[in-house]
Amino acid sequence: MTAKQLPVVISIILLLTSCSKKLSNLEFEKSVAYEIFPALLDSVHYDRRIPPNFPPPPPVNIKNKDSTNLEWDETKLIAEYEKRRVELEKDTTKLVIAIVDSTYRIDEQTKKKFINFYKEYSIKLDTINNDTPYKINISDLKHNEKIILKYRSELPTSSKVWDGKYDFYLSGITGFSRIQFDQTKSYGILISGFGCGRLCGWSGIFFIRKIDGKWQIVKIEVTGIS
Repeated sequence: MTAKQLPVVISIILLLTSCSKKLSNLEFEKSVAYEIFPALLDSVHYDRRIPPNFPPPPPVNIKNKDSTNLEWDETKLIAEYEKRRVELEKDTTKLVIAIVDSTYRIDEQTKKKFINFYKEYSIKLDTINNDTPYKINISDLKHNEKIILKYRSELPTSSKVWDGKYDFYLSGITGFSRIQFDQTKSYGILISGFGCGRLCGWSGIFFIRKIDGKWQIVKIEVTGIS
């Protein structure tokens, strides 16, 4: 090897080392995302055939024709609601959840919330670039056996997705962002949410932390709801 060739060889080695480091960082992030996904899905998803809260029943009798004096009989309505809820929980129908194909980016405001939330630990942001999305591998996402995952791209675009007549029950749409870590990779933050209809859904910020060797969601901050 000549003296002129040495700088070229060193440059190639440094380039390969850099590529390997970027790959390992991305693979680490994916492993955390896939590990936290079951808890994430449990947090955002509910079977929309079951209302999350029992609505107040309508009046069934009006005494003395006075509209301000109503008599409510909610016993039968509550019993029917509970019966329906139990039936659906035992139902073996597969619930399809569409996963947005790729991750999305973390904005600067969310990063500031990340620092503020963990301020007692004086964390510093990991400087690894996490603006570039990556394709989510749904086969690596663990979930309840009643659920089937499909890519969002397999379904109609925009709000037309809720108009489709499928041979399955579309329970909702979700996805998640890249994860912003601290420099020790012990704390993290990501964005997710859940769509359950044209005017049904919410989004939030998920603060995560590695506790006893496992990644856990420690807080969810709701940022939007419809």
